[in-house]
Amino acid sequence: MTRGEANRDLVSQALAATTRGGTVVIAGIHLSEIPTLNYENSLFYERDLRTVTANTRADGMAFLRIARNLALSPHITTYPFGAVDVALDDLRRGRASGSLVITVSE
Repeated sequence: MTRGEANRDLVSQALAATTRGGTVVIAGIHLSEIPTLNYENSLFYERDLRTVTANTRADGMAFLRIARNLALSPHITTYPFGAVDVALDDLRRGRASGSLVITVSE
């Protein structure tokens, strides 16, 4: 299997593993063509497929400079690795806000 074939399979597998209302985000700078999707199997039940613009390191640095000048104040909620299930439950039930971060060590 080539890397391109693996990419195509990965997108289809990600969509198949996504539950009702879930989102698959493709953020690859280099990605082979995605095969034709079967709507019922891949996107039905409000599953969402999104892409993001591939940015370079310089783009990221420029963004951070802008963010600093805007005095943004992000809200982060951390969960220990052993509480991933709690984080997911909080997310599902709307109890989570800001960015959820899973910490691997204390």
